[in-house]
Amino acid sequence: MAGCNFDCEGCFALAKNEIGRKFTVDELIQLIVRSSSVIYGHLVGDVQITGGEPTTNRDYLLSLIYSLRALSIPRIGISTNGFLLDGNFARELKSLNINYIKLDIKAFDEEVHKRYTGKSNETVLRAAELLHKYNLPFYARTIHIPGLVEADQICKIAKFLSDISEDIPYKIYQFAPEQIAGCRYRKPEASEVQDAYYIARRYLKGVEYYTTKTAYKPDPYRCIEIRDDGLMEKFREIDKVSRFVIPDWDTQFLTMDRILDYR
Repeated sequence: MAGCNFDCEGCFALAKNEIGRKFTVDELIQLIVRSSSVIYGHLVGDVQITGGEPTTNRDYLLSLIYSLRALSIPRIGISTNGFLLDGNFARELKSLNINYIKLDIKAFDEEVHKRYTGKSNETVLRAAELLHKYNLPFYARTIHIPGLVEADQICKIAKFLSDISEDIPYKIYQFAPEQIAGCRYRKPEASEVQDAYYIARRYLKGVEYYTTKTAYKPDPYRCIEIRDDGLMEKFREIDKVSRFVIPDWDTQFLTMDRILDYR
């Protein structure tokens, strides 16, 4: 889902802006069903809704999850910055039996978070508490960015999460400035990310860390993207940079028009 309520320094996601073609929920469901049929020969078993930020269009998101449930898809998840997750939203997600939530906690200190995203993190931290309160399956994740989000922030996030529950899974990722033109932050050494991992493990049981070499391992199933025909030039640029950053990058794709015209 395109569009985001954060303006993160260092974000390279194409969908952070309002971009691409518009679909009603029914049209998007049709695209998912047709794509599954063309690529796999059967309906997919796992759908992750991401962006951008999918919670900015709450009614659309909930309607989409409801429609996916009606297809009997076993696993449905969302990736979110948590800014708009309140108690009512959490209860609605619970009622739809959401299977997993990826919660981005960008930084712990308010000042750092505002500098990073342009927004307060008060409701983001509250979202972690709400997800745990309503027993929604989630893990938190943070990108290690030298000069912005370093080991001290990761330590504070891990401590905060452990005060909720030491069983909350936490994932730490290596920043990849190669994907952003003119980025002023450097890429952390793998050893720096590992050091942050060991710090977080003091507080939490389930901590993992990923570098650009380990974060994009080939999936155990066939992965093919469905790309908007009107954005192919942008996707070519993304592929070019990704092949430089990620040694195993070999994403295949079909276009939306080809899928929708399939008979």
